[in-house]
Amino acid sequence: MHVIFLRGSVPPAHEHPEKLVYDTIDNCEDMWTQLFYYYLKESGNTGELIYEGSSRGLRVDNRFTELWVPSIKHYKPHKKPGMIICRGGFRYYEPFLRRYPKVKKVYYGAGKRFYPQGYDEYDLILTDSPRQLEVIQKKKKPAALFIKPAATLFKPVSTEKTYDICFMANATQSRIKRHELLLNAFAGSEFRILNLGNYDKRLRQLAKRLNVIIKWGGWHRRKQLPRLISSCRVGICCSTNYDSCPRVIPEYLACNLPVVVTSNINFWDEQYINKDTGILATEDELIDAVKALLKLRPKPRRYYESNLSMECAARYLDGLIRSYVLK
Repeated sequence: MHVIFLRGSVPPAHEHPEKLVYDTIDNCEDMWTQLFYYYLKESGNTGELIYEGSSRGLRVDNRFTELWVPSIKHYKPHKKPGMIICRGGFRYYEPFLRRYPKVKKVYYGAGKRFYPQGYDEYDLILTDSPRQLEVIQKKKKPAALFIKPAATLFKPVSTEKTYDICFMANATQSRIKRHELLLNAFAGSEFRILNLGNYDKRLRQLAKRLNVIIKWGGWHRRKQLPRLISSCRVGICCSTNYDSCPRVIPEYLACNLPVVVTSNINFWDEQYINKDTGILATEDELIDAVKALLKLRPKPRRYYESNLSMECAARYLDGLIRSYVLK
């Protein structure tokens, strides 16, 4: 079967489109590209991953081709698709989808877009949390919980543990990622924090007023992150419930960092957080949870490899598609 994966639009220049360019699939920094490739390998299918907004072609092997095209609406696949997988429910997908009314279709949309808007003829909707699953099932739509892996470049790196806490979040998303909550939770403490992401003057001033020991590490290419993550002992994710299974959670675990996650986030919590991987905490429990993990010193990489890795996610996706779409 030939499968089309609609990935979205090519990021504009200021969002670093070069991060999408790679020489081998395991050097690719985009998790969804890798997952599609590994799914094709697991299922035995062939496929094309399509970005809109530019023009470039990359043939990885006889199984997988990536294309940047000027318009998805007018794109003609190399072979007639037997299935279309959509990452996001973008309106410019719709003419392409309607061109193949009898072709099976799978949808995944994160955050508040977990339920597709507009085009509604999907045979399977992938969700990040039991709450999202319940909402979709009430609409009598076929849906299943999904596991989100980290890109394969995320792995432990042997380096000095310079920091106690890793917090990966851009200041431009502070209302969602809740930098202020983190800074207030660790005000006046002796914990050393590494923030990886864009930062701004307001947050720096707040950290100074609260006497927080924090290194503003700035934005980095994803291939540079494993070494920086590995310089920390614990990862933290404290987003609002707008976030839907933030990718930093599997990225921390893949780098062998246990993680503290606030319990309000929409994700399949027991699949990610357990005695081997970290602690699910309330907003008031962040500092106590970090103290507990520093004493326990769990090593989550083994759990990640057995339950959340790229190979596991591809195998799981193949099983869901066989059960719900190709039955």
